[in-house]
Amino acid sequence: MRVDDLCVVLVTSLLQGDSARWPERLEALEAELGEGWSLRRLAVPQAYSLGVQFQDGRELPLAEWLEQLTKGGPLSARVVDFGTSSAETLPAHIAAAFANTGGVVLELSSGGTSSLFLLRTHHSRPYLLTARQLVDFARAQSHADRIFEVWAESISENNVLNDRPAVSAAEVADYLCSPAGFVHYDLRGSDLVKALQSTVRRLGAEVNIPEALRPCFYTSDPDALMAEMLLPPDRRAEFVPEEEELLITETTTPQQFADLVAAQPFARDAWERIARDQNQFLAEGESPVSAEDFEARLRAMPPDGLRSMLTGNLMMALQQACRAHGAELVVPEPLRGCIRPVFSPEELAGRIPGKELLRLQSNPDVYQMFLFQELGRGPAPVPAGPAWDDARRDFIEALREASRFATEQGSSFADAFKLALFALEGQAPRYGDLSPERMPAYLEAAKAAGFDAWPVEVFERKLGSMALFLPLGLSEAKLRGLLAYLLSDVFGGMGSWNDQYFETPEAQQQYDAISARLYGALSAFFVATLNAC
Repeated sequence: MRVDDLCVVLVTSLLQGDSARWPERLEALEAELGEGWSLRRLAVPQAYSLGVQFQDGRELPLAEWLEQLTKGGPLSARVVDFGTSSAETLPAHIAAAFANTGGVVLELSSGGTSSLFLLRTHHSRPYLLTARQLVDFARAQSHADRIFEVWAESISENNVLNDRPAVSAAEVADYLCSPAGFVHYDLRGSDLVKALQSTVRRLGAEVNIPEALRPCFYTSDPDALMAEMLLPPDRRAEFVPEEEELLITETTTPQQFADLVAAQPFARDAWERIARDQNQFLAEGESPVSAEDFEARLRAMPPDGLRSMLTGNLMMALQQACRAHGAELVVPEPLRGCIRPVFSPEELAGRIPGKELLRLQSNPDVYQMFLFQELGRGPAPVPAGPAWDDARRDFIEALREASRFATEQGSSFADAFKLALFALEGQAPRYGDLSPERMPAYLEAAKAAGFDAWPVEVFERKLGSMALFLPLGLSEAKLRGLLAYLLSDVFGGMGSWNDQYFETPEAQQQYDAISARLYGALSAFFVATLNAC
């Protein structure tokens, strides 16, 4: 279950229960969640904090919020689904996986009025350098205007790819300090700093780091790290830094490369190194090649023979032989067009050597706050969604349809849908007791229903997470519903159900329709389950 869904389940279920039992259930919940969660304080480093944010800006941890609610008279709580509020031009089931669509809202009603609360995630900054300090850092450079132009181009390109608005150079500073820009800085802060350095270098200036910001940056030498990883201590001197690597040009023939190797005073050692490297990539059953045989093979190849070879490895072995002998590569005049640097002069003009690249120091006090943000009050409760029986029936039909389609297409996701049906339709034992002693009985029931090792493992893992809900005193129907939701929430990014592609247009069209229906039924069932008695 996604963390935001978990927060909605926990808080809604607490609020729907007897307020006299909130303290004991809160304490039991804290014990079950463990030290990774904070229910009594906000912004706790290395923890998820859970609480509320009111319209006036006040923030309270969950425990204080509950205590405040006990003083306000009779209270009812439920969740309502406002549907996707995403501006993304994507189907709802895809947008929900990549954006905070804000569809599920917590409604608290008391005395004839209701208050709506939308769960929002508040991240600590990922780096010691804040977004505002990043902007100040750019303004401290001699070509700040050009830096903001480059940033605007980079940010806009990324935003447009994700169906978000482009940003002008004049808007960049305010954008980076806004909630939308913070997400961009969180994900691409290092890219922005690199672009700043590159821009300043292209314009012939030096980066100015104000003294107050120096602790926010560090440098490291990736070449030294790579040399340590790739070569034993006695061969570290052979390492070729990236900026000094040479490549074989596309028009170079095998015979020309053989002539280049032969031109070196240490040609025999170079051939042995090259043959040793090539022998790492032999096909099964293929005999190793000697230095002499490899040279002879190159000289007998057709002119385009290098195209089927790892030419980067050939050149690297030759360069390492040069360094081992403390010599410069000898390139006879007729062969000068056979090699080229990795980077063109234009690329080098703005390239930052790895050991000079400024890197952002991480913020050691990271945290996440999940706050139910108060949206406002209404004169009457929001209309209810479908009844639980209706939502359950539609969900089961959607699961069966998805299961049939996935089975026909040979998709491994068929097991997820079948497991959800298994949990929902009463085939498995009751879930009121999820003690470790009972777990074998649940797994045996899954095996008896025909599930093999992998689905049973998934079932065990999802069932184990259900223990979080036991302190809330949930009914058997709710526990089954939440387990079915856990097992069938397959919508996400790479590797998820959203990442499926099918060979025929007909199958793809059917998949799109089934996905949309399943997501709608899953969402409606989740809300109805939370509101069920």
